[in-house]
Amino acid sequence: MKILCFGAGAIGSYIAGSLALIGNPLIYIEQPRFLSSLKENGIRIEDVNGEKHHLKRFDAYGSAEEAFARHDDIDLVITAVKGFNTDDVIHALKPFADRVPAILSLQNGVENEGKYASVFGEEKVIACSICTAISRGEQGAIKVAKLRGMGIADTHPICEKLVRECAEAGLKPKLMNDGPAMKWSKMISNLLSNAASAIFNMTPADVFSDPDAFALEIRQLKETLAVMKGLGISPVNIPGVPIKLLCLGIELPSFISKPLLVKAVGGGRGSKMPSFYIDLHAGRKESEVEFLNGAVARYGDSLGVPTPVNHAYYEILTNLAAGKLPLDSYEKNPKKLRDELQI
Repeated sequence: MKILCFGAGAIGSYIAGSLALIGNPLIYIEQPRFLSSLKENGIRIEDVNGEKHHLKRFDAYGSAEEAFARHDDIDLVITAVKGFNTDDVIHALKPFADRVPAILSLQNGVENEGKYASVFGEEKVIACSICTAISRGEQGAIKVAKLRGMGIADTHPICEKLVRECAEAGLKPKLMNDGPAMKWSKMISNLLSNAASAIFNMTPADVFSDPDAFALEIRQLKETLAVMKGLGISPVNIPGVPIKLLCLGIELPSFISKPLLVKAVGGGRGSKMPSFYIDLHAGRKESEVEFLNGAVARYGDSLGVPTPVNHAYYEILTNLAAGKLPLDSYEKNPKKLRDELQI
């Protein structure tokens, strides 16, 4: 397959780069300020077995116009950008809509696929959830910390071929029958201790060990499940993540569920802090909480389902990132938020 990938960050490097390593022609579209470094250094991937790969055979451009001017017969467009950039990708691709056969969205959240479908047609859009845990290693290499796999919604004729290619590339793919259920279930895993760790400046294990933070997290997840129910969506297991079991655990008494979640969440992440914490403390002025807790809150509002914790997480973290609230507003103090919400 000839692949055009928007974004050569961690996920774009890992998925598209792995496919290129087995011979699929690859074209990156990246911000101009990153192009020279990308071309000079290439893509480095360290697989789960510690084997190191260095990809240097790919093309890279600063715009879709350049890419489409030089390449015909694109088989697959991959979008591996932050949710903030989805509209930019749509704007860039729209003039070439008739040359876009399929769009594979690797992005977190539940709203990107609908945006692409509204412009390019639902039949062209393939939802995907990346469940493998990756990090940055030496020389900026993408390091596979835990190979869980990836879910690919079975919505396009190219999907079976895509799964074969991903399997050969060691990406551990699985075809999923229900794309929305897969994306919402993946979002449940993304929500775990993500906003809370950033807002309270606590590790995931500490979030689930603290009684007030634990109560807020359970309420956050119950709100999300209530919204899913309102949408007619049931949780499903995703590659390497038993979401259905997690959702059953949420309903158990806290003296049973708490130690299980401390072990599952804290052990799963190890010492690594979640993405919202990393982005906040790196000084980024935007937070992807917009597309996780924010999405739950928006859908809840449209359905008339109360989502006070998701609303609070969304508003507080957005304001912390924008500098409208001091970073220590709720530091080590989940009780303050719980009292404010009267939960």
